[in-house]
Amino acid sequence: MKLLTTIYNLESIETLSAYVDGFLIGNHLFGTRLTKSFEVSEILEAIDLTKKYHKELFLVCNQMFNDDQLDQFKVFLQSLPIVEFSGIVVADLGATRVISSLGFNDKVIYNPETLLANVYDFNFLADKNIQGVYIAKEITLSDITSIASHKKYKMFMVGHGHLNMFYSKRQLIDNFMQFNETDHLYHERQDLKIIEENRKNDGYPILEDTAGTHVFRSHVFSALNHLNDIKDFVDYLIVDTIFKDDAYSKKILPMYHLNQVNKDEIKWIQEKYKETWDDGFFFKKTIYKSKGTVND
Repeated sequence: MKLLTTIYNLESIETLSAYVDGFLIGNHLFGTRLTKSFEVSEILEAIDLTKKYHKELFLVCNQMFNDDQLDQFKVFLQSLPIVEFSGIVVADLGATRVISSLGFNDKVIYNPETLLANVYDFNFLADKNIQGVYIAKEITLSDITSIASHKKYKMFMVGHGHLNMFYSKRQLIDNFMQFNETDHLYHERQDLKIIEENRKNDGYPILEDTAGTHVFRSHVFSALNHLNDIKDFVDYLIVDTIFKDDAYSKKILPMYHLNQVNKDEIKWIQEKYKETWDDGFFFKKTIYKSKGTVND
């Protein structure tokens, strides 16, 4: 199993390379829920740095595109040396066709967030010769294990971070500010939370970016206690540091790299970043309940 992480600053690549096999970066015009938007010049610099330290680099382009954006996406890719990337993460099937048209099927990594929750859906694109897909975040550890035993390409999985639970392409914070005739100072800010009246101590991180509005789970999902359960079938485990910083990565990644739980370090991290960790959906099966029954 290889370990990947997101970053905020290119300068951190040197230090973090001691603990990971690669990095994920993107640009706000084509990627969403990014730690930071990297310009083309910075992406080119990231290519050089990861090559220097013999690490992989993945380009995150996970927006849902309209037709005009797909044309822009193609131009964007043509401005970059695609062959130098280990993969390109997309959420839109239209984006996979653009990458394929450029002759790079094997760079495609499909990440539709919640959709790939069974063997059939997980392997749906196997005949397209793509590199791999992300497993859904809302399924149990036993389900992930079962799907992995039948996988036909590489499995990617978010292993640490705030999991995204709601997404709208609308700029909802901006709409709210306009309705209240208030200046909008909150676009792209990573320090915002939604606080419910009956859950005042359990705020949900919220982010509005170019792609829309996103609400995340309040707790940080951590697979650290279960690395032995997943290391033999997950090909790439991702540590997503959105809402944190690279100093956070320097504390978290050594534990994942060494597969060692340092309780004192975890306590310090949780107090410093005011966060709570849990097992996500590893042991919580999602059940859809009917609102009522239909009588004959």
